[in-house]
Amino acid sequence: MSVHAKPGIGVLSAALLVGVTAALAQEAVQSGQAVSLTQRAVVIYNVSGTVTLRHGTGGAITITATRQGAEGDQLQFQTDTEGSRGRFRVVYPDVERIASPDGRGYGTTDLDLRRDGTFGGDNDGGWRHRGDRTQVGGSRGFRGWANLEVSVPDGRELVVHLVVGHVSADGVNGDVTVDTWSADAEGSSLAGAWLFDTGSGDVVVRGMRGTLKIDTGSGTGTVSNMTGDLLDIDTGSGGAEATNVQVERFRFDTGSGNVRARGITARRGLVDTGSGSVDLVYAGGTIEQLSIDTGSGRVGLTLPPEADARLVIDTGSGDAVLQRAGGIFERRDSDGTVIRFGEGRGRVSIDTGSGGVTIR
Repeated sequence: MSVHAKPGIGVLSAALLVGVTAALAQEAVQSGQAVSLTQRAVVIYNVSGTVTLRHGTGGAITITATRQGAEGDQLQFQTDTEGSRGRFRVVYPDVERIASPDGRGYGTTDLDLRRDGTFGGDNDGGWRHRGDRTQVGGSRGFRGWANLEVSVPDGRELVVHLVVGHVSADGVNGDVTVDTWSADAEGSSLAGAWLFDTGSGDVVVRGMRGTLKIDTGSGTGTVSNMTGDLLDIDTGSGGAEATNVQVERFRFDTGSGNVRARGITARRGLVDTGSGSVDLVYAGGTIEQLSIDTGSGRVGLTLPPEADARLVIDTGSGDAVLQRAGGIFERRDSDGTVIRFGEGRGRVSIDTGSGGVTIR
């Protein structure tokens, strides 16, 4: 006699098995306990608090979390695996408001905070969602936060999600994304490929080898002592500042902030500001292509000592002033100004809506 299962029983059993397996993979972590995640890629979720990244050794990313604040004992720390990535989650109780850590800013943001402590991106159809958005920041609400100490071996992939608080990194070499809503971030002696993405926080990086991207909604990006392939600073209403940078290419894009870059060496560059001024000083090297576009800001450009480029300058209501020897005016009329240095091999384009241009 053949025995046949009812339709759907096998599928249901498989689904239950998957759920049980996922539950078994989840691990609770005590406050102050160091937990090691051996996956090559790790994602961290922390709504409120601090995240400190440091160079580590061995074969795992190690995380030590401690509860802070008057109600911090209600926080839970959990790890699990999502595909090939390990996850560390700070789980909050079901509350309507979560306050900022002591002394860490007073702006607020509304957040789709899910029951497992994750936020942002897809909310899984809502089945893990609390039902209402949670307001995070300010001095009112749930008074608990988590401070995370993270040890990162070379070459790992790491994503840090933080809503309010502060992120710092020192000596870390890897593929790292720092994603914050209303938090400042800083780094020193970094290497690899880094992205700092902040909603309303400043980013400061001192010492970098590799590729660095900074994207802020209303914060300033400041970088010093960098070597590598790319420096990209994109701000909505903050400035971009760079000092002693040697890269193959750079990009500075600000909505309403100034660009200040000194001691720059780069073959290719792009500067675009909506209503900010530009002060760009080259330390050396060769310019192959440079484009500067401002809506209503002036431009000051100091060329490399051995300049070999042709400059095409178009100002809407400003003058073009040359304060450097060796420049040959090839054209100067109402359609713009063309100035050649050397053989004119490099291409420099400067376009301002209502600002003057000074070439040094």
